Amino acid sequence: MESKQLSLQHLVRFPDSAQTPESPARHPAILALHGRGSNEEDLLGLAPQLPASLLWISPRAPLPLEPGSYEWYRVKVVGQPDPAQVFSAIEIIDHFITEILPAYAIEPQKLFLLGFSQGSLLSMCYALTHPARVAGVVAQSGYIPKSVALEINEVGVKDKPFLLTHGEQDTMIPIEWGRASRDRLQELGIDLTYHEFPMGHQVSLESLESISAWLQQQLGK
Repeated sequence: MESKQLSLQHLVRFPDSAQTPESPARHPAILALHGRGSNEEDLLGLAPQLPASLLWISPRAPLPLEPGSYEWYRVKVVGQPDPAQVFSAIEIIDHFITEILPAYAIEPQKLFLLGFSQGSLLSMCYALTHPARVAGVVAQSGYIPKSVALEINEVGVKDKPFLLTHGEQDTMIPIEWGRASRDRLQELGIDLTYHEFPMGHQVSLESLESISAWLQQQLGK
């Protein structure tokens, strides 16, 4: 499906039930935030394994690396992102959400963030600071950075659904970082589901099955 001209280049995948892009029917939606070194095509490949009723919007991160690869913020030391760059990325995502809500047939109360790695970090940071704008978060192989002083909306995030998946053999984002993020979210009263899998810094069929089941549960609420 052809995408519209917005602030971030992006791809759109409508659910099979959508007759036309101009249909007045609204759909639950995924905003997919890819990881460092990837692009807007990456996470769309997960769509066939997840609920068919979802409308997918997958933006390209604004900062180029090599041809075909992008990032949301520059990385000097893994695990210690520059706070100013993280806040800038959050603002970019917030502006993009403001654009896509009227541009596409999204059900506003059913917009989920789905991120991987760097995109997972931003998905969690965004939802913690702008909880009213998203229905929940799927955070794959990510973490909440201790170096960034987030202004967490503690009232708004209480009972917000989060799903965290992480590989036990992840050598890029260590499992200990995922567990620390789990503990921090539990302290905030998040409606948290947390899974570890025998994998590295990746997505597996087993992790996708857990994501699909979680999304089906959320869509049924």
